[in-house]
Amino acid sequence: MELQDKIVVITGAGSGIGRALATRFHAEGAKQIVCADINLANAQETADMIGGVAMMADVAKEEDTARIIEDTESNIGPIDLFCCNAGVGYGESIHSPNEQWQSIWDINVMSHVYAARHLVPRMVERGSGYFLNTCLLYTSDAADERSSVD
Repeated sequence: MELQDKIVVITGAGSGIGRALATRFHAEGAKQIVCADINLANAQETADMIGGVAMMADVAKEEDTARIIEDTESNIGPIDLFCCNAGVGYGESIHSPNEQWQSIWDINVMSHVYAARHLVPRMVERGSGYFLNTCLLYTSDAADERSSVD
């Protein structure tokens, strides 16, 4: 995809892969990059590095994802590329509390559904748009636990 003059939204843009994507997309000539993160200070730091816009969003909440899409499209323009990059990996084992597993599910899976639900109809209507989904590969001692079962 050519990024020249495109409007991009990146979740999890406050650090790591999200910050690297923002930096690269800026170098490729994106028109505007929205740096969304649950930590607004980190999102702002990334945005300041590239002349972008920072937004706070907890992507585990559908209303936050809907808000960043609506705010971007209303105030900046149609989103050409939406990067579902926010992710977590803190379940230590299969015995981790259900609350941790639910949080992992909401952030790593449902946030992608929320973004698609609120943005795909707009992209279809205008005949263009892309999603980029970052998938988190996380390993834990679950493999050790599985291998010890005979």
